[in-house]
Order: sequence, then C-alpha cells, then structure tokens
Amino acid sequence: MPRRRSSSKTLRRTVIGLLVAGVIAFAQWKGWMPKDQPKSSGRNPGQTQSGSRPSPTPPSGKWQQLNGCTLADDRSNDGDSFDVMHQGARYTIRLYFADSPEKYRSHLNATRLAEQGRYFGGLSEAETVKAGEAARDFTLPRLGRTPFTLLTRWEKVFGGPRVYAFVTVADGDLAELLVREGLARIFTKGADRPGGGSIRDQKEKLYALERAAKKARRGAWGKR
Repeated sequence: MPRRRSSSKTLRRTVIGLLVAGVIAFAQWKGWMPKDQPKSSGRNPGQTQSGSRPSPTPPSGKWQQLNGCTLADDRSNDGDSFDVMHQGARYTIRLYFADSPEKYRSHLNATRLAEQGRYFGGLSEAETVKAGEAARDFTLPRLGRTPFTLLTRWEKVFGGPRVYAFVTVADGDLAELLVREGLARIFTKGADRPGGGSIRDQKEKLYALERAAKKARRGAWGKR
C-alpha cells in the first residue's frame, strides 16, 4: 500500500507539472509572459560569485543611458547575460532581442537547450552547448576590452535580478554582433529604441543579419 500511494503521488505531481508547463508555454506564445526564464547559475538568486548582490535598480519605465560601464566577473556571465559595474553599482544585464545558447547543461535548462538546438537546424545538445561557449567567448572579451554603454529602462526579466538593455561595445550593438556571427537566435523580448528604431525595424535588420550568417554557415549555423 505505501508503494502504491507513492506511485499515485508521483503521477499527480507529473500531471500537475505538465499542466503548469502547458499554461506557461501558452502564455508565452500569446505574449502574456516573457519568454526568458530564470537561468541556472549555481548560486543563490541575485548573488554574484564574489558574494555581493546586484544593486537595487530604479523603477522600470524611464530610459537611462549608462556610459563607461565595465564587466564584473561572475561565473554565470555568458553570451547574452552578464554582470556590469557602473559608478560603483553592480547590475545584471540581459540583452534585448538576442538569445545565445546555454553554455552548459543542467536539469533546469534541458528543454531550453533543445529549443535552441532546433532553432539552429537540429543541433545536438553537445553542439548547442559548444555554441553557447562560443557566444560567451565572443561577448566577454568585448565587454572586458574597453568601457561600454548600456541603454535600459530597468525592465525586469521574469521577476529576477536581471534587467533588459541595449549594449553598445566598440564594434557596435552587441545583440546585432551575436546574430551576425551566428551565436544568438532572435527570440527574446525586444523594445522600441529611443531616438529611432521600432521593434519591427530592428527585427528586420536582425533577420537580414541572420540570413547572411546562415548562408555563410557562421557560428551555430555551421555546426550542421
């Protein structure tokens, strides 16, 4: 009897989990919920590798440009998300528009890895992780080389410590550079850019860059 009860509880949990996942997927498809999900970093939520926590962010809504930003070392930094320092404050940033493959596999990101692999033409899990490592190795040196600029309105990502931002490095817009090199898919949340550049216009540019990367078999597009 105890074993039968345990099996019944396990079945109920599985069914509930599938129902919740279905509701979340439908809400994301309808645009009611951001497609980004909390990333597994192997640390407590909001805690950096050094043990410090990101600084409180201003209320979401007002655009602000932060010049002279520098990269902050953290083990969770990757192609599209990273910690930055600005005037003594530390923030965790997530790029608008661009979603780089995960740089490692965990039980929390297996589904996302599979989705990313399918996007790039049916990559295996190992190939997708390699592409994520390549995205990390592309992004972090560019952020660490010289100070860079953030443009953000402090919009939270899925309720966690990360905030969306446009990031401009010496080579140009970081999201565009990642897509151009085949190291990010055009998937995550976008925003109208202050001073010009609607979401539609920016996506058209990104898709043109993606088509060129795909044709040239750059980055993840060349792994098949």
